[in-house]
Amino acid sequence: MSKSNKGNEEITRSKTVMAWKFVAYLKDYSSNCTLAGFNYIANSNLHPTERIFWLLCVLLSAMGCYHLISEYQRDFPIRAVSIVYESLPPFAKWKFPTVSVCEIVYKYDLGRDVVEYVKGLGTDENGEYNYDVETYISLMFFPYQYHEGTIKSHCYPYEKCDECSKCPRNDYRKMVLMFGANCTDMFIECKLSNKMFDCCKYFLPLITPFGRCFMLNSLQNNKRNSEHWLPMILDPATQTATMQLLTHRPMQITLHNEEDIPHTALSGVGVSISDPGQHKTLHFQMEAMENDPDVHEIDPLARNCYFTEEVPATSVFRAYSFTTCISDCARRFQMEICNCSSYTMNPFGDPRYPDCDYNGNLCLESNSIVKPDAKLLLNYKKGKKKCYCLPSCSEGDLKTIYESVSDFNSSSKARNVTLTMPVWPTDQYRRQALRTRLDVVVTMGGMLGLFLGASILSAIEFIYYFTLRAANTLRMAKASVQK
Repeated sequence: MSKSNKGNEEITRSKTVMAWKFVAYLKDYSSNCTLAGFNYIANSNLHPTERIFWLLCVLLSAMGCYHLISEYQRDFPIRAVSIVYESLPPFAKWKFPTVSVCEIVYKYDLGRDVVEYVKGLGTDENGEYNYDVETYISLMFFPYQYHEGTIKSHCYPYEKCDECSKCPRNDYRKMVLMFGANCTDMFIECKLSNKMFDCCKYFLPLITPFGRCFMLNSLQNNKRNSEHWLPMILDPATQTATMQLLTHRPMQITLHNEEDIPHTALSGVGVSISDPGQHKTLHFQMEAMENDPDVHEIDPLARNCYFTEEVPATSVFRAYSFTTCISDCARRFQMEICNCSSYTMNPFGDPRYPDCDYNGNLCLESNSIVKPDAKLLLNYKKGKKKCYCLPSCSEGDLKTIYESVSDFNSSSKARNVTLTMPVWPTDQYRRQALRTRLDVVVTMGGMLGLFLGASILSAIEFIYYFTLRAANTLRMAKASVQK
């Protein structure tokens, strides 16, 4: 017999010996472990039919335990939380919603500074003031006005005219900051519950998909309890849920949650006012959403919402909401196709997402994604990633009850809006955790204990038997051989 064959036989023999040693050790574990039924299977003194009986019992129990645990995990996402409708105590304090004030254009009047800027660019083919270029600038300032084909129809005719003015090529973000209304240009007076407050201290500017807006108590450009955060918790015993705003300029006022932003693709609770001396009253109703502390422990897909601090790494916003998620999706959509995005989708100028210049805007328009529809965005997929937007966990329910017919004060040029909630809320929503981490541990532990008699000590015993005890047994065997 050759040396190679003899060596192979020795390797095979050693593997066989090791395998039988492992079987003997496994039998020893089964004979001494605390798991129900295993000692009967390993007991060679019992009749084979008894051992087979217990083997079948253990297998059926393990299969039943696996089935119940799998069903529990499968049902967890749809039964993790529950939303209940509960009554508030009498005279409970209530928080006024976040308010956004966005400038809108009135009769194509963009202001004297913009007119001078357009004149400085040149004229049209007839040597007159170029209203097409002014319209393009207006679209950059007020995105809500945009309609398909507007950019090309107003700018393209002058591309081949050397002496004509051209649509501005870039720096739209700088232009809106330069020519847009600042706070003192916008506001005259602000009142909450008939008490005046400093408009420009608490209304902070923010670029949104709707345009440049001023936000009151928004998590996107403010922080709770900061010096610019207006205390808006009202006491029904001594205060009224009414806010009055007087402005110099036409405006779109929207009520929303602290984490939301005004958006062109989503309608909100609000009112617009444009004519000098015009006054409108908006009646609204709000029901808040509260979350139990245990809800934070549940996976977002199981609770079907995100908390405001759960901001994706790819987002440019400071707090999560459904509206910011839609904006992030629109920006990613634009970046994928045109390698740039509208500056209105990037409020803080994040360098990861460059603003579109004139050619970029033409690209957006040619692909119909200047103002992509919300339904299109929710069906948008990039590779295997889908634009999957969940609501905010703290998102309350806001409804318009009544919007008054405009009345006019011919002696005033101020625009006047009154926001009021005539009936204080008596109920609210509450999101409760039905299954917390402790519930998962208790439920799975109960299933393992019921079917297999297992516990946490059984797991420790298994680890001990095949680590510490195995090492000690091997050490003692070597010591006895040396003796």
